[in-house]
Amino acid sequence: MKRVFAHGGEAVVREVPEPTLRAGEVLVRPAYSAISVGTETWLIDGSADPDFGVHEYPSVPPYWPKTRTPVKLDHPMPNPSDPSYIGIGYSLAGVVVAVDDQVIDIAPGDLVACSGSQCAHHAELVSVPRNLVAKVPTGLPLDQAAFVTLGSISMAALRQTQCHFGETVVQYGLGLLGLLGAQIGKAAGFKTIGIDINPARRKLATEFGVEYVLDPAADDVVEAVKEITDGFGADGVILGIKSESSEPLNLCFDMSRQRGRVVGLGVFGWNIDRSRFFANRVSLHPAVGYGPGRYDPVYEEGNVDYPIGMERWTENRNQQLFLDLMARGLVNVGPLASDRVPIERAPEAYEILRSEQRPPTVLLEYGSGT
Repeated sequence: MKRVFAHGGEAVVREVPEPTLRAGEVLVRPAYSAISVGTETWLIDGSADPDFGVHEYPSVPPYWPKTRTPVKLDHPMPNPSDPSYIGIGYSLAGVVVAVDDQVIDIAPGDLVACSGSQCAHHAELVSVPRNLVAKVPTGLPLDQAAFVTLGSISMAALRQTQCHFGETVVQYGLGLLGLLGAQIGKAAGFKTIGIDINPARRKLATEFGVEYVLDPAADDVVEAVKEITDGFGADGVILGIKSESSEPLNLCFDMSRQRGRVVGLGVFGWNIDRSRFFANRVSLHPAVGYGPGRYDPVYEEGNVDYPIGMERWTENRNQQLFLDLMARGLVNVGPLASDRVPIERAPEAYEILRSEQRPPTVLLEYGSGT
C-alpha cells in the first residue's frame, strides 16, 4: 500500500506492507485525509536532519515522562524500522474494514473519522485504537469528517480558555486552526474576534460569520478589542500564529482582561515582557493535542477511557462533538480545502501549501470516498 513520509526534507510516497489489526483496534480504509500544515511542514523540514527522528512515546528520557500506572500495555505502538522516514498525517475519515474482537460498538462498513499521529497517517490502510476513532454522523460527507483532528485541536484550545457563554474570545491567527476555532467559538455562544495579517484569511473569517475581524498591520488591535469589550479586554485569547517575534504574545497580554487566559497554539517567540504580563495578572497556557487522553498511552492505545464524571471532554468526546457540529451545519469546512490531491501525488499537495496563494489546507484522496 502507499503511505506518505517525511524524508530528507521532502514529502515522499512509499510502498509499505499493510498494517495488521491489533488488540482493541479498528482497521480503516481512508477516503480522505486532511493535511495539518504547520505540524507536517515542520516534520518535512526537520527530516532533512538525520538525527531529527520523532516518536509519539519515546523510550528514552527526558523526551516524555511515563505515566505512573499499574496497567501494562500488551501491544504498545512500535518504533519505526527506519527513523529517517517519519510517518505524517493524523486526521482522516474512511470506511471500517475490520475490527478486533475487543471492539464491540463499531462494525465493518461503518463510516468513521480517526485521529492520532502515531497511527492515522496518510496511507491507504490504517489500524487505529478504538479511543481514537469516532463514528461519522449520518449525512456528513467523509471529506468533511476528515477534519476531525484539526477541529478537535481547536476545540481543546478553546476549552483551555475556560470561557463561558457570552464571553469574548480572540483568535489571533486565522489559519486553519484559527478559522475552525472561530466557528466553534461562535457556535458555543462566544463573542469572537479574529485577527490576521492575511486579507484572504480575514475574508474567510467574515464569510464564516465572525463578528469582528481585525488587521494587525492597519488596526490598533489592543484598543479595538477593548472597545468591543466595553474597555475590559478579552476573556480569552488564543495565539495561533507562526512568528519568531515575541511581540504577538505580549500583545495578547495587553488585550486580555484582568485575570484573562492566553492559550498558545502556534509557534512564536516566548520572550515575555514582565510588566505587560503582570499588568492584567494574565495566565498563560500551552495548548497540547485534542483533549485529555492525548499522549497517554493507557488511554490511547490501551483504550482505557476516563470516566465522564471525572473528565467530561476527552479527546474522543471532542472528536464526536466536532463531527456533530459539522453535521448540524454549525461549522463549515468546505472553503478550507479547495484542492484535492491523490495520495500517489502527495508531494504536490505540500508544494501547494508552500505557494504564495496557499489555501488553509489540502485534502489527500484515496479513491474510496463514500
